[in-house]
Amino acid sequence: MRSGIKGLIITAAFIGPGTVTTATLVGAQTGYALLWLLIFAIFATFVLQEMASRLGSVSGIGLSEAIMSQLSSTWIKWLIGALIVVAIGVGNAAYEGGNITGAALGLSSSFGGSIQLWALGLGAIALILLMAGHYSLVEKCLVGLVVIMSLVFITLMIVVGINVSLFTQGLLLNAPIMSNTALALAIVGTTIVPYNLFLHAGLSAQDKQKSLAKRNSSSEYKSQKTELFVSIGIGGLVTFAILSSSVTAFFVTQVTVEPANIANQLTPLLGQHAGVFFGIGLFAAGLTSAITAPLAAAYAISGLFGWGTHLKDVRFKLLSVVIVIIGTAVSTMGLKPISLIIVAQTANAMLLPISVVLLVWVCNRKSLLGQYKNGLITNAAAGIVVVLVLALAGYKLFFN
Repeated sequence: MRSGIKGLIITAAFIGPGTVTTATLVGAQTGYALLWLLIFAIFATFVLQEMASRLGSVSGIGLSEAIMSQLSSTWIKWLIGALIVVAIGVGNAAYEGGNITGAALGLSSSFGGSIQLWALGLGAIALILLMAGHYSLVEKCLVGLVVIMSLVFITLMIVVGINVSLFTQGLLLNAPIMSNTALALAIVGTTIVPYNLFLHAGLSAQDKQKSLAKRNSSSEYKSQKTELFVSIGIGGLVTFAILSSSVTAFFVTQVTVEPANIANQLTPLLGQHAGVFFGIGLFAAGLTSAITAPLAAAYAISGLFGWGTHLKDVRFKLLSVVIVIIGTAVSTMGLKPISLIIVAQTANAMLLPISVVLLVWVCNRKSLLGQYKNGLITNAAAGIVVVLVLALAGYKLFFN
């Protein structure tokens, strides 16, 4: 895979309808009060994705394969396998529904027509791209859509500007987080995406398998870290740009966000064309994630059974297709689009600790990574992520 493409694919998976919708609602309802949590989530994303990338690059196998290879007990393998299927397989099927719904919402708001009909069309597009079986085609589509979407929102942030006073307050850890647990979980879940860990490990493993090099070099890992830092940085910048424009359009003016006015944040930049461009941006976000989510689920589940982890493998391709079909079916049920997307992000965050714990465990195995296994700082950072998410999820479940 060409240098930079893998990082942009991760960016494409990073920025979905959940990011657009969640960042908009967070900005509209809390201003910059959860900004510190977004910054933490971006930092945590870099830490976890670096671990996943390192695992694949050093071992030459994906996260699921690595987990299974380190387990000796059959019943534990079945238990962990079931957890992965639930957290990634079933979770991604529901998440795919949010992706396709978000893309359909964007097209419907811009050009009219039923969300359900657009969803069917988008599901068909995702299926065609995946059935083609060539990463080069998928890569070009993803990279182009990410660039378009990123430019629109970043330009908007520059044109509209940032409310410095509210921004400064948001950097302080005094936000009433427990009164906004759903949004707090959603911003974490849409930033630290569990399936990205499996996707990145799988892509890195493929690079390792294709490489003619017989050994890893420190310069190679430095290059990978730089690429990862840039790709996640772009994703974080776009998320912040959406949040910032929402603060100006909704929080400052005290206007409630609704599906009918969600595009108003683009009005200062695009005027009467705001609705059309927002719809295109939401479509781009939805389609990119609608392609990467099935790939990630296929990496995770195929790795459990020792199947081929590439689109030329019939079983891998079939898993991807099943995820798209289920997601398309969910998106045609007539559920409220924004509510469906936010619920998907919240569920994402609540399932996150399972993926993180398993990733940290295998990345501490010297038999897999040798001198490249986790250090103390990396383990501590991952531990903080798990504790914070569990605290938010526990409070949401039992007290909110």
